[in-house]
Amino acid sequence: MDIMNTLVKLLAGLIIFALGLYWYAPVWEIGRVNFLELKGLIRGGIGLVLIFIGLVIAWIEYEDHRWAQKENAEKAKTP
Repeated sequence: MDIMNTLVKLLAGLIIFALGLYWYAPVWEIGRVNFLELKGLIRGGIGLVLIFIGLVIAWIEYEDHRWAQKENAEKAKTP
């Protein structure tokens, strides 16, 4: 059941991504101006994406470290 939820979320993310691309480059109006706007959006968003990815990775590792410490403390208590 978890794999289905993951696949649904992945599909939803890809659809949202495609809609975002379509917003800046619609099929009937592909032009230089639209791609320049998309390029500016990507260049402006790269830093924020890197910040958020770094925070998520650090948060996951911090939680993993806390979980390992908790498990080690429980093992130490159990004879």
